[in-house]
Amino acid sequence: MRVKCRLVALTFILMSLSSAAQEEQQKLYFDIDSVGGWVPILTSAQPGTPSIMAVITEAIQRHLDITFIPVKLPQKRAEIALKEGSVDFDFICLEWLKTTEVGPEYVISEPFFELKESFITLKKNMQLFPTRESLYKKHVGTIAGYFYFDDHTFIRTDFLNENHLILGLKHERFDVIILEQETAKHWAKVNDVDINFAVLHSKGNFLMRLRKKHQGLLPSINQAIKHIKASGELQAILDKHNTEINIF
Repeated sequence: MRVKCRLVALTFILMSLSSAAQEEQQKLYFDIDSVGGWVPILTSAQPGTPSIMAVITEAIQRHLDITFIPVKLPQKRAEIALKEGSVDFDFICLEWLKTTEVGPEYVISEPFFELKESFITLKKNMQLFPTRESLYKKHVGTIAGYFYFDDHTFIRTDFLNENHLILGLKHERFDVIILEQETAKHWAKVNDVDINFAVLHSKGNFLMRLRKKHQGLLPSINQAIKHIKASGELQAILDKHNTEINIF
């Protein structure tokens, strides 16, 4: 009888440990940018309200047994945190990278939507950069820690964030910058800067880049993303944030 009780107790302990491990596995941490970048995608345009990706993660987790937990890290620290495993995923366009391979440490999700980055000038300077070749070896305003697949072709001038970058353009610290188009429109409006999208820098799908240890969760994550796209919920989120981003 005593042996039987011990076996029951041991089984209960093992089941509890398994349940606790499973519960821990279902919590995924991701970075939302401590310096307020990628408005309105990672940071909301309105203080106190959630950003596009904050709303989207809330939407897809309603269809999952997963809790997405945001943390705020500087850009350079965020990349290290993903490699080390202290965050579980981030959001990225592979077209930002020098190679569009995701790498053996990660898997990627169903795309959310398409993003466009442009070389941006003041409208009065729009004739200065008609082609990509016209930007060769020129000083270009960029963000410290951000990926630029072709930064060997121009001279980076790094700034802390997008707001400072638009202000640098306004005050003619340089003639051209690189920014995602929705973010550029936001800060141009805030700072009353008349900008022009000169040449397209990159265009690609915005994805979740998930550490490979969690790849077993990817099918259900993809299914949730497909659901909010098919239901129109994703497009409604984008429209509510007054973007011109469309899903496909």
